[in-house]
Amino acid sequence: MREPGAGESYVDRVRADTRQYAQELLGENERLRGMLAALGEQAAALRGQLAKAQEELGQYRDRDSRMQEQLTRAELDSRRFAERYVEVERENSNLANLYVASYRLHSTLDRSEVIGVIHEILANLVGCEEAVVLEASLDGSVLVPVSTQGIEVPRPIAVGQGLIGRTAQAGEIYLAPSREGAGGAAEEATLTACIPLKLGSKVVGALALFRLLPQKSGFEPIDRELFDLLATHAAVALYCSVPRVGQARLPA
Repeated sequence: MREPGAGESYVDRVRADTRQYAQELLGENERLRGMLAALGEQAAALRGQLAKAQEELGQYRDRDSRMQEQLTRAELDSRRFAERYVEVERENSNLANLYVASYRLHSTLDRSEVIGVIHEILANLVGCEEAVVLEASLDGSVLVPVSTQGIEVPRPIAVGQGLIGRTAQAGEIYLAPSREGAGGAAEEATLTACIPLKLGSKVVGALALFRLLPQKSGFEPIDRELFDLLATHAAVALYCSVPRVGQARLPA
């Protein structure tokens, strides 16, 4: 048999060890609960930071979107400004050309110089490589070719006959409906434009334009302005130049 004192001491030690182990487990459990609570707080803080970061990211995206829209508008405005600048430069160049053409037409009374200026305007400003300058006879019944460029001298044309004669009679600028001309008589097969030269309502001549330069695809608004200018200013310059064509100078 074992001794009572020794058995009680062993049980007491086991109980004591059990209580100590239980206390350690409780302590460890409390420590783990504390850690879990701290981790929960950290997770909540991280979630808060993540939400704030997502909010800031959304703000940055909105700001970036607005900046992209502003940049797009700025690029469009810049492009429109550049196009308008080019347009203004073209308009200034056109006005300068009109002014120079008008000035040169009235800078001399020499007949050959006036006719030369008319051909220069048609070649350099309009882009016409074939043209005829015609002047009305003293009685106004016939258009007499007085100068040609790039084309053989045509026959005199009765006012009211053919495209050129009818255009002179009507006193209105004629433009062919296509680049190839309007057909008709052989000498008018490539006619692209006809400009009556008028003093008021009186037609004193005409400009017949045939083939254009290869790079010239058609007439532009500035060409029409030049035609209007030539219709009056070239008429005045040619009428005032000396000598004028008379019936005695008509070809036989």
